[in-house]
Amino acid sequence: MINFNDYKIGVNNKLLQLESFEENRQLATIMVQQSRYTLEIISRLLDPMIFNTPEFIEAVRQMVTTNRQPKIRIIVFDPETIVRHGHRLVEFAGSLSSFIEIRKAGREFHGYNECLLVADNIAYIHRTNAERFEATANFNDKRQSKFFMDDFETMWASALPDPNLRRLSI
Repeated sequence: MINFNDYKIGVNNKLLQLESFEENRQLATIMVQQSRYTLEIISRLLDPMIFNTPEFIEAVRQMVTTNRQPKIRIIVFDPETIVRHGHRLVEFAGSLSSFIEIRKAGREFHGYNECLLVADNIAYIHRTNAERFEATANFNDKRQSKFFMDDFETMWASALPDPNLRRLSI
């Protein structure tokens, strides 16, 4: 297993190959811990094994409370299922809606089955199949991160707030 603590956002430009849920979980948490400005996530069901852990939620809380005007945007595909199963990140987002926004992907992206996390527009974790844990990641790849952010912005433009997610913020 790779020691991710040796990597820093904006410093290490090495393509990492992830193979397990545990590597994805650890790396997602570490990237959020290091993120200062932005975090974008695309995940069909907001992968509970990765994004609903106490460590990940604490990293998001630290990002939001210790940085100046952070922005977290999340695109999901099935908010009803996410809310029904209870997700701490959705509950947390409801109390900090000025920093965290979650939207449901537009219909034209219904077939999208990847998982993406981009931190500070420079670091990323990308799984080409959301149902598997093989992924690539890099802590300092502006070019590839821009490519992912272009895709994210396209999806975000057609994504809509969902009443299932808003209900928790009231």
